[in-house]
Amino acid sequence: MATARTSTAKTRPPAKGSVRVKMLPKDPLVARRDNLWPVDVDIEAATAGDGPSSARVCVVDYNAELDVLFEPAKLLKDRTGYAGIARIRPNERSLDDFTFHQVNVWAIVEQTLSWLEDAQALARPIPWASGLGRLLVIPHAGYDENAFYDRSTGALHFFYFQGPSGEPVYTCLSRDIVAHELGHAVLDGLKPGYNEVTSPQTAGFHEYFGDAIAMMASLRTREIALRLTADAPARLAARNIVSAIASEFGAAVHGLADHDYLRGAWRRRTMSQMAGRYEPHDWSEVLTGVYYELLQFLYVKNLDEILGSIARESKVPRRAVVRNQQHCMRAVIRAAGQTANVMLRALDYCPPVDLRYDEYARALLRAHEVAYPVDSYGIRAALQRSFAVRDLVPAPEVEGFNSQVTYALRDAGHIEAITATPGDAYRFVDRYRGMFGVPHEANLRIVAVYATRKSTAGGFRPPRERIIEFTWTEDVELRGPGFGPLNGTRVNMHCGGTLVFDSNGNFLHSSLVPATPRRRRELQDYIAHLVRDGSIGITEGVQDPGVPDGGGFRISATVVRGRLRLSLNAAMRHAGTERHRH
Repeated sequence: MATARTSTAKTRPPAKGSVRVKMLPKDPLVARRDNLWPVDVDIEAATAGDGPSSARVCVVDYNAELDVLFEPAKLLKDRTGYAGIARIRPNERSLDDFTFHQVNVWAIVEQTLSWLEDAQALARPIPWASGLGRLLVIPHAGYDENAFYDRSTGALHFFYFQGPSGEPVYTCLSRDIVAHELGHAVLDGLKPGYNEVTSPQTAGFHEYFGDAIAMMASLRTREIALRLTADAPARLAARNIVSAIASEFGAAVHGLADHDYLRGAWRRRTMSQMAGRYEPHDWSEVLTGVYYELLQFLYVKNLDEILGSIARESKVPRRAVVRNQQHCMRAVIRAAGQTANVMLRALDYCPPVDLRYDEYARALLRAHEVAYPVDSYGIRAALQRSFAVRDLVPAPEVEGFNSQVTYALRDAGHIEAITATPGDAYRFVDRYRGMFGVPHEANLRIVAVYATRKSTAGGFRPPRERIIEFTWTEDVELRGPGFGPLNGTRVNMHCGGTLVFDSNGNFLHSSLVPATPRRRRELQDYIAHLVRDGSIGITEGVQDPGVPDGGGFRISATVVRGRLRLSLNAAMRHAGTERHRH
């Protein structure tokens, strides 16, 4: 697993197995405005090579529009860095160097991956949904106002375009955009079922997750933390260098200097406001706001704790301690780690398909309760307040279900035997289909069986979790003029569940997505909206003549013998208020 640290001494050689690179802290707009130019960063990657490349990530700088493969960055013979990077001066001209582009995007991906796989976050290697060992990164994929992750190519595609003042805008230079697209790849690897066309909330969760990873990556950067705390604030402002996501891209596509963000984490969208709406990026802002509010809350808590500790050590009244930037830096770094870990830990407690926001809210509370039975920071209460502001009510626990699963586990055998292999997990879930809501005729599938070994900053280890994820599908008929050319077809409704145990066999949590009449109606309504919105195009394999081809549409529909398959086209921009793909 690659790890990274910012170099504080340029003359000190990188540690063995590390490579020193230059990386842009935010993006070119912020670099010019705030004097945040590329900084030296050490990336720990024992298998680093040309490209740059490593065991997990490989940069392939191919422009498909021009059919040109740009020269890859060359690793120096002493393996201390990449040729030409060290002599690049941190100024405007460095932003035009394609070798720097390649190294910058690779370093951002490597660094962010190391944080995500850390024991305090996901605590496990992230698989790629493509099935490939490496995630491909294409810094100059073509000319477009776009950037996207695509499972079929197993790659992150970054484009470039001309800004309103004539200057080129390279999406591979935006830390927010790179981290956001990596977030899509990470979530697709961990929860591939979320890439299915199931609901606007699941699509919105994908966008939220990308924005959360972007904020996490910014907050883990010392230069950004310094800028954020320059005035030693008692509270974090609503709009700042972190909460304004994708500054350069936002200003460029909007053509407004004061609209220097693509999405703002300070916005307070509510579930009530989203009723009847389908745009994923709009939906994402509900949860992005929860993330940022938790960060703001924990910053205040940590700052108060730091100042209180100084007062006790100095034996002076708390009010006598003068707040300075060093105190604020420590507070924001702590708060950033806590926020990311709270939001990431919950992912293991979520269902494998069709995640709704009320289930994520319940997972957030339960995952934190398991890790921290004593909530000394009041995090769960803070989350509940943030949910209430957004009309987000956590899904209720099913009465008596915990006892049923506990008895079933005692009857079936030890947890290690049940979770040893997918086959063992299948026998357990199949034996208790009725309890888990799986129809007898459904073709049940175990999609994941894994264990976690998480820890906290203080060295405390929460219970080691053993997790089973299973899915099945049921048919939903689309009938009526509102479905257009899809009228009369049948589409899969994805169902499933997640079961979480500790290593002693204690049942910790479940999240089930059964087939219900309400889910059927909601899926039908969602597909009808996509048809009305012009988001679906029919691809080859249809039975009906004269149906339009799927090229140029956000979602491709393939109909064979009356069965409908919907697939996301990663390259397509979303409709609505946020029309750009990333």
